[in-house]
Amino acid sequence: MPVAAFFVAGDLNLDTTTIVPAPARGGKETQARIALSFGGQGGNVAFFLRCLGEPVQLFGTLGNDPAGDLYLEHLAHLGITWAGGRTEQLPTGMVSVVQQGNAYHMYRQRGANSAIPAESLERALRDALASRAAALFISGYTLLNEGCREALAAAVSSAALPQVIAMDPASIDAMSVIGRPGVLSAAHVCTYLLPNEEEACWLAQEQDAEAAARALHQVTGATIALKLGARGALLCAGDAVTYVPGVPVEALDVTGAGDSFAAAFVSACAHGRSEDVALQQAVLFSSRKVQLAGTQPPGMAATL
Repeated sequence: MPVAAFFVAGDLNLDTTTIVPAPARGGKETQARIALSFGGQGGNVAFFLRCLGEPVQLFGTLGNDPAGDLYLEHLAHLGITWAGGRTEQLPTGMVSVVQQGNAYHMYRQRGANSAIPAESLERALRDALASRAAALFISGYTLLNEGCREALAAAVSSAALPQVIAMDPASIDAMSVIGRPGVLSAAHVCTYLLPNEEEACWLAQEQDAEAAARALHQVTGATIALKLGARGALLCAGDAVTYVPGVPVEALDVTGAGDSFAAAFVSACAHGRSEDVALQQAVLFSSRKVQLAGTQPPGMAATL
């Protein structure tokens, strides 16, 4: 019997990365390396789940514009089922990254991502639960939208739930908009919370990653899979804290590494592997991603 689809809700963006080798002599024009890729936390997690061979249903909002058309073609090519909507009022989300030497700047336009109707999210979640989705992944960016946190709580309140409901709490800037109580409230309905070190410490108001993980587990009841970058990851599900060291690699592009970690962790847990093994596989898979250029590198393939 085939496994039910993995349901992912989150932002969808087109990403442009501009690497400028040196300032323009005249101050106006210079040669640069410019790359276009598909991104957004929802799109990224869905992509990496497909790289792992999982069936995926993706929910989000795109603009009714050429960028939205391009993203839908990309999803169809990957074999990702589209469960989202489109809007005439706002353009498809975009992110522009400009890198010059050690200087790194990111410019974000949420666009259509800010127009997710709460009732559409609740309906999509209920449909996924009714079809016995193998796992749910919710991006914290989705919870920025008015009513979406309530929609998540309502959808999971009266349904047979999968064993894996995972949430990445999103950036500190995004969490600041929601507020700590809002993020922690949403985490209460999840089995797994997947922050990075900086996000966990901010959310728990702790200085130390392990202390933050313990505090978040105590407050939310969720298992905390905390990303430590090149140092690996830690898992807190109670009194015990498990560490998995990072894999020594030469990192080419870390964009999307956290999303590849989330996909591998969720996939392993949904297939009944132990949380310790899931953490090891997530660290291994994300180490593979950082060796490849692009947010959703075409060279990614199933390795688990």
